[in-house]
Amino acid sequence: MKFPTVEWFQALKRQAAQNADKFRRLGFCDATVGINVLAENGPRENRGFVLRFDGYRCKAVEEVAEPGKVADFVLEGKYGAWKEMIENIRANAGPDLKHTLNYLTLPGDPIKIIAEDQLKQDLFFRYNGTFQEFFNGAQHVETEFAA
Repeated sequence: MKFPTVEWFQALKRQAAQNADKFRRLGFCDATVGINVLAENGPRENRGFVLRFDGYRCKAVEEVAEPGKVADFVLEGKYGAWKEMIENIRANAGPDLKHTLNYLTLPGDPIKIIAEDQLKQDLFFRYNGTFQEFFNGAQHVETEFAA
């Protein structure tokens, strides 16, 4: 399955549904997450996605031109940063400490959290475990990267 595509994110959504107990243990999550994959050594254009989390599941996945217009916050990074994170998750059956969303979004690191205000940005930190577990599903998704 090619990254970044809506089909790839839908495969993560299916993985999350198959592991519903993990998400239930993490607790309720109510957030709309934007993902912005910036073109660089991969797609020829930026790709934007929205992940809608409601309760204990990812309710919807869609591709959008400008995720910041509909999301509570956006995780934005170059294609290479996303690729490295996904490859690390696949290689280790989960991320090592330097490839977690939490680490990759530290100031100066390759993925940025963009939010309209501090309260919306706080949703990332409040539900970080859920978002990380969602991306950890990549270990079970055959992923093909652009050459």
